[in-house]
Amino acid sequence: MKDSDLMALADGEAVGDERELDQLQLDALARRKIEALGELGELVRGHIELSADAVPQKKLDAMWREIDKATSPVPQRAPDDAGLLRRVGRWFDHYRSHIITGAVSAGAVAALALILRGPGDPTVTTKGPVESMPVIEELDTPGGTGQVYNLHDEDGGATVIWVEPEDTVEGI
Repeated sequence: MKDSDLMALADGEAVGDERELDQLQLDALARRKIEALGELGELVRGHIELSADAVPQKKLDAMWREIDKATSPVPQRAPDDAGLLRRVGRWFDHYRSHIITGAVSAGAVAALALILRGPGDPTVTTKGPVESMPVIEELDTPGGTGQVYNLHDEDGGATVIWVEPEDTVEGI
């Protein structure tokens, strides 16, 4: 039997029951190797236990806190002495999905508003100063009512034309 098989046998990996170990036909050298492996295992376990007992409790507590922080699914609060950028960065890390969801939703609503607005809604924009104020004497708005507002101030003037269709119900 190979040494690796004897180590598996000594560790209980090869055979699950001690009675099966007795039933195996092992020579005297193999039995001594298995007993030596058992003693060596006891010595190693004893040494590790003594080394663990020699570590101060404060150090063990600090190590466990670090392990808990590293494995905790809930983000830890930033220390009070953390800088402003670090706190802002941690806030973005914590609320990243909320920010992304809000941005995607706002974009979808804007796209939907542009699509639903339709081509029939006129938009007229003029830039630059108007040399002279237009004078509107008559406004014909079939199927609706129109109003003209001439606004004047120290910067110049503007004319606003407001048209409402007749089928609009007040209060809605």
